[in-house]
Amino acid sequence: MEKQMQLLWELQEIDGGLDLIRDTQEGFAPKLDNIKEDIDLLGGAGQEYQQELAAKEVERRDLRDVVERLKGLISQSKEKIAQVSNNKEYFAVLKELEHNQKLVEKQEVELVGLIEEIDSIKEQIVDNEKELATKYDEMAQEEKLIAEKIAALEKKIKSGGKGRQAKAKEIDDLFLRRYQRIRRRFNDAVVLAENGTCRGCNVKLPPQVYIDLLKAQELMNCPNCQRIMVHRDGDDSKKKKK
Repeated sequence: MEKQMQLLWELQEIDGGLDLIRDTQEGFAPKLDNIKEDIDLLGGAGQEYQQELAAKEVERRDLRDVVERLKGLISQSKEKIAQVSNNKEYFAVLKELEHNQKLVEKQEVELVGLIEEIDSIKEQIVDNEKELATKYDEMAQEEKLIAEKIAALEKKIKSGGKGRQAKAKEIDDLFLRRYQRIRRRFNDAVVLAENGTCRGCNVKLPPQVYIDLLKAQELMNCPNCQRIMVHRDGDDSKKKKK
């Protein structure tokens, strides 16, 4: 029975190592997820910049059309001034001319500001695309590195799996099934019992249960947590011998 307990303990050490490898594999995902999130954010920002740029380009085109129309009216007003025959008509055309000239000046100032905004958006698009390209490179490098690490870990899992199979064959089927059933609840299905206490749940064991465990004549479960208990307390062993 002591041999079976030892084998179960060794099997759990193998399973623990395999769990650690799998946890390491799963730990790669968050870093990739963070990079993907950055890429999504940059991609979304790029789309917003493009939409804003398109809207500003339409606004600039419309403003240029307005300026060209006003300049046409100004030209017409200048031609009229040369043809007017009385002061009343002259001042009316002059007033219209001055009004349109002021509008053109105002619209041209707005047009200059709009062009500056467009140039700024274009710069933001360029910067965003550079940052996005950097993130894609980072993603590619990280994926390559992770693929290499995963390949190495899978090799360890395969090797550990073979070792586990060999170890499991040495264990009684009844004990193995009990171990696997408990391990669905606890990673440490096999725990130490020391000084009359289960180290899995830290609950004091009934005296008779602990005595039976020391005898090592049967596989013992903790009455509280149901883990399989093994005894490795040297002091207790000495007391038993005395």
